[in-house]
Amino acid sequence: MTTQPIIFLDTETGGTDPDTSPLLTIGLITLQGGELSRPLHLRVRHGSYTVQAEAMAVTGIDLVAHHAAAQPPEAVAQAIREYAAEVGRVMLGGHNFSFDLGFMRRLMPDLHGVFRRGYTDTKRSAQFLIHAGLLPRTVGTPLDQLARHFGIEYGAHDALEDAQATAKVYVKLMELAKKGI
Repeated sequence: MTTQPIIFLDTETGGTDPDTSPLLTIGLITLQGGELSRPLHLRVRHGSYTVQAEAMAVTGIDLVAHHAAAQPPEAVAQAIREYAAEVGRVMLGGHNFSFDLGFMRRLMPDLHGVFRRGYTDTKRSAQFLIHAGLLPRTVGTPLDQLARHFGIEYGAHDALEDAQATAKVYVKLMELAKKGI
């Protein structure tokens, strides 16, 4: 297992479009040497919340409680910068990560100055391993299916829980890749 840290990140949002839907929560966890550390769960406060009912049903976020516990976007972005600074300019990881990155780029225009430009995506990694014959096609690539396949339990659609599950799935995928060499 690599000793280079990777920060796994997940978001929960009020919809699917980063231009019109609010970023609500962000979960971060550091993976280094196969060990998870430094869990961080952040809530983003907005002046108003234009959300999609379907998204809120998925996340289960109570907007009143959320707003009371949330921080302004600038404070959340600064907390992420400080979190990243503790390990240096490292790579990010996530699952179906282009979705999360769309919201993160709006929050942090300096995202690529804080983290390396490259990232790892467990959905893409799983797709590759399926095509290589190292992961059964029946598993599928949604995070919950991969987690279930590897015996990883978690509460889906909580940003921190999803970030932790993604990091654990990443470790399992890399173990499969090493066996296939």
